[in-house]
Amino acid sequence: MATTQLEDTKPALVGALACQLDPYRKEIKTTVYSCTDKPNSDGLYEIELLDTVLFPEGGGQPHDTGFIDDVEVVNVQRKGLDCIHYAKGSLAVGSTVIAKVDYERRWDHMQQHSGQHLISAVMESEFGFETLSWNLGLVKSHIELDTKNATPTQEQIDKLEALLNDKIRSAISVNTVHIKQHDGAESNPDSLPKDYVGGVVRYVRIDGLDNNACCGTHVNNLKDLQVIKLLHTERIRGTNTCLFFLVGDRVTQYLHQSYARERALTASLSCGPESHVDAVSKTQKQYKDTQKAVKSLLKEIADYVGKELVEAINDKGYITYHREDADMTFLNLLTHHLKVASPESVALLCGGPKKEGGPIIIIGNPDKVKKCSDIVTETLANVKGGGKGRWQGKTSSWTNLETVFAKVSETLTSLEAK
Repeated sequence: MATTQLEDTKPALVGALACQLDPYRKEIKTTVYSCTDKPNSDGLYEIELLDTVLFPEGGGQPHDTGFIDDVEVVNVQRKGLDCIHYAKGSLAVGSTVIAKVDYERRWDHMQQHSGQHLISAVMESEFGFETLSWNLGLVKSHIELDTKNATPTQEQIDKLEALLNDKIRSAISVNTVHIKQHDGAESNPDSLPKDYVGGVVRYVRIDGLDNNACCGTHVNNLKDLQVIKLLHTERIRGTNTCLFFLVGDRVTQYLHQSYARERALTASLSCGPESHVDAVSKTQKQYKDTQKAVKSLLKEIADYVGKELVEAINDKGYITYHREDADMTFLNLLTHHLKVASPESVALLCGGPKKEGGPIIIIGNPDKVKKCSDIVTETLANVKGGGKGRWQGKTSSWTNLETVFAKVSETLTSLEAK
């Protein structure tokens, strides 16, 4: 894919982008350095600016989105030290443009990412659990802890949460230090990607708490995190544990959603929040008891209907039967009676509302079952099923069911006459 670019000038490198030097910056006036002549397979143009406020994915932090003038940017990625914007339109190389970041998304990422640094630092210093990796999720995020020797207790997690929010209230500064890669061993951490060569390494430092290499966008003071809520843990890969968390605005959003659900449950269950669990448990027990009673009554009804069908099949040599409230369980109960009474006689059994369709069972002589199943699949809509001596399937509608019954009756009657 051909790319046009400016001569005799170089863009800012990843590690020293405007979005990294000042994560609070929402827009920048800049120049288009390069743009592909044609869109890629996703229909997007690859654009590089002399500088940008849009962060490329990295360090566990998702990419930013935004606009360059009126052209939407849906993805931003790092290629070596270059920051590539994937946009829905092209831009003229050399043109002056305004790049704007979706700041709501950026702010959320800043809170979650800085929150993760704080959680990992305090978890390790206070309780000795090392963070192996992390994930910034759409709803909640998590850190993955090395817990092969021990697992954090709920008491420790509660204490950790209290410590974290105390640090936030203390308004501790967060600073970023840039070090050239070739300035010494400190500038080349193991976490650095192999294709990241010749740039700068950024260290995010939470005063007195943490100092970690990171390319992401961070708050400049812990007070901007507002609050941290630790959620649950999940054991993974045998020796590791994920600790889920929310930071800042996500906590208030989660509270808003939880309260709305609580109000809805209060109305549905006719009791206060303190009784929700008991009410649901009671409802579940009642449901199980009802299902048990229904199963017992269903068997009684099936026994009664089964006897009627046995009389009919003995009289005609076959039967066609449909019941709107019958499910597969009910039809199976009927087949037990019919197979015992007349194993070679054909029974076409159907269940379910006429507009919704439902299960089908055909039992009896294998050759006759085959002829009947062919009629079913040719006449009814969206039929799926199979089998020989016992054909079983379902349809999405019982339209033309009377036609099926008529054709089956005609076919079986003619076979009996031969």
